[in-house]
Amino acid sequence: MARPTLSDQQRREIRRRIRAAAAELYESGGQSAITARAVAEKAGVSVGRVYSHFRNLSELVQSLWRQPASRLVLELRELAEKHSDPEVRLTEMLNSYVNFASTNPGVFRNAFLYVRPDKQEPSPQIALENDEFFCCLRQAIEDGQAEGRFRAGDVNTMTQAVLSAVHGSLALPVNLHRLALKPGTEIADELIAAMTDWLRTGH
Repeated sequence: MARPTLSDQQRREIRRRIRAAAAELYESGGQSAITARAVAEKAGVSVGRVYSHFRNLSELVQSLWRQPASRLVLELRELAEKHSDPEVRLTEMLNSYVNFASTNPGVFRNAFLYVRPDKQEPSPQIALENDEFFCCLRQAIEDGQAEGRFRAGDVNTMTQAVLSAVHGSLALPVNLHRLALKPGTEIADELIAAMTDWLRTGH
């Protein structure tokens, strides 16, 4: 007998229950506690239903942090509207990223320092032009190039280089906690200034 068709509201509610179940499992036992069977049992659905809403467990885990991380994107959008000067805009956006990491350490670790376990299938990659977070930073650099303020070069590569430097300053003390490193937020200003200097024409 065919499974009854669910309404959009019912599908949204089931998806919410699945995510809530995964969040509870993560809170109590970490990522290793999130299995398809455990999520299904806690959410009161079948394992098949879990996979009808999420391609794999990696996508389910990442969905837990998508909403908090989307607030950062909203802030970057607001900064883009507020600052027409590309250098000021880029600096403010990178400072916003550093502040987000400082004030949302749990979300930052899970959304931006997430390492997929080998046993989990990878989620499909997103093209750079489809990621709003990356595009906000890239647009500032592209505008700086158009005004002759920033050096010429592949804008995607340059954006990745700038983001790598600032992100690395935040990630290193977390990933190498055994070393008595300064918190990344304490040296991020120096990295932002150094990368801005690198972007300027003639440097």
